[in-house]
Amino acid sequence: MLSVNREKIRQICLYTAGSLFAVILAFAITAIFLLLVGKDPIAVYGGIYQGAFGDSFSLSETLVAATPIMLCALGVAIAQWLGMMNVGVEGQLYLGAIGATFVALNCSSLPAWQLLPLMLLAAAICGGIWSFIPAVLRVTIGVSEVIVTLLMNYIALLLVEFLIHGSWEDPTNVSWPQTAAFPAAAELPHFFGTRVHLGIVFAIIIAIVFAILLPTTKIGFISRVIGSNPDAAQYAHYKVKRYQLWAMIISGAVAALAGFSQVSAIEGRLRSGLSPGYGYTGFLACWLARHNPIAIIIVSVLIGGLLSGADSHGDTGTDLIGMEIYTQ
Repeated sequence: MLSVNREKIRQICLYTAGSLFAVILAFAITAIFLLLVGKDPIAVYGGIYQGAFGDSFSLSETLVAATPIMLCALGVAIAQWLGMMNVGVEGQLYLGAIGATFVALNCSSLPAWQLLPLMLLAAAICGGIWSFIPAVLRVTIGVSEVIVTLLMNYIALLLVEFLIHGSWEDPTNVSWPQTAAFPAAAELPHFFGTRVHLGIVFAIIIAIVFAILLPTTKIGFISRVIGSNPDAAQYAHYKVKRYQLWAMIISGAVAALAGFSQVSAIEGRLRSGLSPGYGYTGFLACWLARHNPIAIIIVSVLIGGLLSGADSHGDTGTDLIGMEIYTQ
């Protein structure tokens, strides 16, 4: 037993050291590039840090950027734990936004305590259905879920365009295609007067729940067996296909919460460009965190810091690397 624990500790240390080395190498290569273009790497990195974590406003914007990344990354991880590759969280995010928007526009007379749960439920159902399609193709006829989920991202984007240029378009809008503004009851609560919203609580709760369930419960054990060796799980009479199907559905539902939180707490309506690639960034965050739910939270905050740090310099017009950055 002691040797097993030592081996596990050794693997964790190796994984951690490898990840730290990769981060240091990335910063070093970027510093070389900055020197080649005549910029001071220390000043650049210091500016990014100040824009991401330098004060309470910067930290709040970092958490805002990190929230959809967390939810998308957790969606990827849930599928990956059972040996499924969900590359479609970007599309599932948009489907969640569509579901939440449908409820917000058609049930606008409801109070917040009824409207918000209905929006959340509609978002989760839409995201789950969107991920169910590639899942059922995979478990029934063996179609690669990687290809199907990736291609369905583009279908989701086109579906949003179809809606905001069609029956959902705000008739009073004369510029950017979008839906009408949501009622006040459809807005997720924010914290301490910032843009940080309840979506981050959803992400943290989901991460903690899975961090507890995976190593301590029977379903967590079965999930690990299926994810590591589906043939052995099949030999042990576990219903591998059923578990994988449900994993993909839950994966899509969790990713869809990112879309719900964006339209509800940040945008207040559905529009094109709702996500600047949060789904793809979440996929990256999941793999950097090695599918660990708690590590996903940390990695997502770091990536959110990079995004908000860059945005803060764009807002002030600061030219860090010789390229002018403009914001809307």
